[in-house]
Amino acid sequence: MIIDIFLIIASIIISVIGITYVYFRRENFGNKLNLCLNSLIYLFSGILFFTSFILSTETYFSESNALVLWNLSIIFWVFSLSLLSVIHRFIINFEKKAVFSTLFYSLIIGIILGLIFYSEAFTINSNSGIYSFGFKNVLLLLFLLCYNFLIIGVFCYNLIKAYSSIRDDRSRKMLIILTTQFSIIIILYSVYILTQNTTFRYLYEFIYLIGASCATYYIIKKPFLFIELTNRIYDFIIFHRSGILLYSYNFETGVETDDSLLKGSILIGINHILSNLTNKKDQLGLIKMQNRDIILEYDNSHGYAILLTTDHKNAYIDKAVSNFMVKFTGLNKEKLQKLTGLIDISEFRNAKDILLEFFEPFIMKG
Repeated sequence: MIIDIFLIIASIIISVIGITYVYFRRENFGNKLNLCLNSLIYLFSGILFFTSFILSTETYFSESNALVLWNLSIIFWVFSLSLLSVIHRFIINFEKKAVFSTLFYSLIIGIILGLIFYSEAFTINSNSGIYSFGFKNVLLLLFLLCYNFLIIGVFCYNLIKAYSSIRDDRSRKMLIILTTQFSIIIILYSVYILTQNTTFRYLYEFIYLIGASCATYYIIKKPFLFIELTNRIYDFIIFHRSGILLYSYNFETGVETDDSLLKGSILIGINHILSNLTNKKDQLGLIKMQNRDIILEYDNSHGYAILLTTDHKNAYIDKAVSNFMVKFTGLNKEKLQKLTGLIDISEFRNAKDILLEFFEPFIMKG
């Protein structure tokens, strides 16, 4: 009982830390949907599921109450798996809508819930002061096990399919670690519900807490893992209203470039920037090309603008651009005001440090 209480408290603490961090660092997650999904997975999995799962085995409760808790744990489990699968998909590529998989998940969840609510699904036994549960409805057991391994299959499929498109090796390795942890947790849970072996239960619970701790660590220390890993930034360019390139960085090579290397669609955006720097009305913030988005941001009062090319814009990139401009202007305000005649662009090399600070998830690191 004491160990179980400790495990519940540990899971709740990890979940509360995760939810709190996600809320107060919500800019790291790019959009409100991603923010909600990451908060909900902590709520459903770390608090509701884990608590009801452990308490259901305690003979402190009557058999009828223990059955209610066990039923609730199954319900919270299948919803947690669905949330985890959606988050995993969005981490890899948020823009691709998984309509079919969502409908398929909903169908299976509906069947599982129906079998729980409309049949006598479980038997309960007490052994050595711990409740164990058997499946009276074999169909429910089959659907639940199939759903568990379906989610693992979806994890692996999404990872393999997108592997070569993920931004860098660092992100690939960490996503593999997380995917492996999630899969092991699901397998251990499946083994336990099938065998009702106490050893597997405790093994599952400890591995779950380790996995939850690792995921929370990554959320706090490695937030780039949750910023759509297949979305890339290609070029980042700062132009003065005179047409002079102040700074340019290529995210694919990690090299600062000059205007002789600028091409095609980038020049379209640059020409648009220069034509709009003196006109605050109808300033275009986005040019959508066939395979690229060109993001345009202006600072009319200091006479410069930023052009950024990416696969597609998202809330994280918008926030990063805004933060960059605030800090860049603060550090270079006097230089920008005094720009006349011959311009020494080497004075703006401090832009790279600011770039690395706010666009860290998109920096190539091997």
